[in-house]
Amino acid sequence: MSQQRLLAAIMFTDIEDYTALMQRDEKEALNIRNRHRSTFEVTTEAFNGKIIQYFGDGTLSIFTSSVEAVKCAIELQRSFLEGTKIPVRIGIHVGDIVYTDEDIIGDAVNVASRIESCAVSGSVLISDKVHDQIRSHQDIKAKFLDAYDLKNVDAAMPIFAIANDGLIVPKPEEVKGKLKSVSNTKDTSNSKTKWFVIAMLVLALTIAGIFTIQHFNTQHTTPNELSIAVLPFENLSSEDDAEIFRDGITEDILTQLSKIKDLHVISRTSVMQYKNTKKTIPEIAKELGVSYILEGSIRKYGNDIRIVAQLIDAASDEHLWAENYDKTLTNIFSLQTEVSEEIVDALQINLSFEEEQGLAVIPTQNIEAYKLFIEGRNEVDKRNKESIAKSILLYKEAIALDPNYALAYAEIANSYYLETYHSGRDLAEASKLANDYLDKAEKINNNVSRIYSVKGLIYNIEGEREAAENAFKKAIQLSPNDLTARYQYSTFFYYTGQYKKQLEQAEIAYRLDPLSFPIANSYFNALLANKEFDRAQNLMDKIQARNDGSNKFVINRSYFRLYMDQQKFKKAIPHLKEIVKTQNVFNRFLGYCYIKTGDTLSGLSTIDSIHKNAHPREKSQQLAVVYSALKMNDSVFHYLDTSRNKQTSTLRRESDEFFYYLKDNERFKAILKSHGIDTN
Repeated sequence: MSQQRLLAAIMFTDIEDYTALMQRDEKEALNIRNRHRSTFEVTTEAFNGKIIQYFGDGTLSIFTSSVEAVKCAIELQRSFLEGTKIPVRIGIHVGDIVYTDEDIIGDAVNVASRIESCAVSGSVLISDKVHDQIRSHQDIKAKFLDAYDLKNVDAAMPIFAIANDGLIVPKPEEVKGKLKSVSNTKDTSNSKTKWFVIAMLVLALTIAGIFTIQHFNTQHTTPNELSIAVLPFENLSSEDDAEIFRDGITEDILTQLSKIKDLHVISRTSVMQYKNTKKTIPEIAKELGVSYILEGSIRKYGNDIRIVAQLIDAASDEHLWAENYDKTLTNIFSLQTEVSEEIVDALQINLSFEEEQGLAVIPTQNIEAYKLFIEGRNEVDKRNKESIAKSILLYKEAIALDPNYALAYAEIANSYYLETYHSGRDLAEASKLANDYLDKAEKINNNVSRIYSVKGLIYNIEGEREAAENAFKKAIQLSPNDLTARYQYSTFFYYTGQYKKQLEQAEIAYRLDPLSFPIANSYFNALLANKEFDRAQNLMDKIQARNDGSNKFVINRSYFRLYMDQQKFKKAIPHLKEIVKTQNVFNRFLGYCYIKTGDTLSGLSTIDSIHKNAHPREKSQQLAVVYSALKMNDSVFHYLDTSRNKQTSTLRRESDEFFYYLKDNERFKAILKSHGIDTN
């Protein structure tokens, strides 16, 4: 993707209270948006601007000239205020940006979006930098409003309103928008410091200089400390469907927060284990390794819902923020965004424009479709043939109610692919079905992380490495805390032999889901691949300590591999003895370890067991492994001979571990070559 850096005037617009209008009269809202876009396209082109992006009811565009940007904004507002009024807000800032084929990025973009949020309908607000560039143009009038502390902008920003005839000029106290929660700009009557700042600004402007006020915050939390778990909200209602909303609200807030790159968010798999828990906040925080906990409650009565949410500092067990939300079922969808924004404010996280847009996304406005989606997700968690099939039906019902529910399409794709594991569905058939639904989801909304994490999973399993990597990168870009993407990206790096990168992604996945056995085991495998034996040992000890016995085989297998890789054969034997009780194919390793510890008699006894119990297709190579420990080369060659052994993949995997001492032997090389294994 080509990109270039340039200086540009950046304009944001949006339609005020568009969401409320959509809920009242969807047809009228769409007509207004279409008229807004049509007017915007014609006028922007007339003033040499370029439309970068439409998002819902808003637009982002750039101009090479600040003067043309402001004149375009004036013309737009005059048009929007004629006839049936369209309540549009406009904000303009000028600064350095990085411009790509699809998007623009840079601090200037974030500042422009903040300024636009402070506008009222019918107004055009500009930064002091834009004002500097238009001051000599007599046909443009501007009025200084105040210096405002904008969210995630270090310095107080002087803001002006364009005051040409017909445009609205807000009063300084009417400027709300995305301002810092604690700001001296809100109350100037008793602030000597603020009046001094304004006086200095006036003085600076008269000499065409710019004076900025540096905002310091000594309590800012560094990104490394920003980690949070969203606990399942307490259900205080007895209504039948209240549990669905409890799960949905918890998971939706978690999903929204997962889009923030500077915030480490524990996955739903781990947090759902604390449903109805009696553990204290400090205990939970320690187990999950987080600094902050969000907890709350939900009480549903008819079509009304009351939600209480509170953010807690885990170290001190003190409340940083708490809020009550009274919602109806028809407006509950804004909750996830509101709570997420409150947490961002409380933790003083600097959001990019893309992150802000991500938080504003609401997957569906249909309450019945939403309920069906949550039920479908709960069925998937059960991980059996019947539940996976039921989840597909529920997701399809949700789509029937809301054909634009992109997330539901992505989950159908995931369930179809899960059926290859749980129902024996044909892999090629599952792949086609899944990709069809993913393509539909992508056409609806290509900013849904789940689409790309599922795509990456499918491509990865099917060996489409480049496509898999691109999908994982896209998923992580949209949601840095996407567990599926991180976990599968780790396996991608394992398949491609990039073990350091495998470990990097596996460690992130483990931090996101520390209570998941599969995720922890994946992290263990990555540590082993990187020969991080001490860390692998500590991790496996932790896994074993909290395991309920359901994963006994995998734990024993992991310990055996850990000790074999370190040639600690004596320690490996107890775990292998447990394994062979159910998987006699591991007899070859048990025999190998016996012989390496000097217990040749026990080693030879495993040869008898292999002869009696091994599958004919596997028997030859199993015997070859045991004889390699004895360095009985004629027997090794006999059992590795092509005519007796067809286990090429196993031989390729084990040749370095058990037969490495034969690497320079010509007969051994010939055997490898006959299996199509490169000996160079």
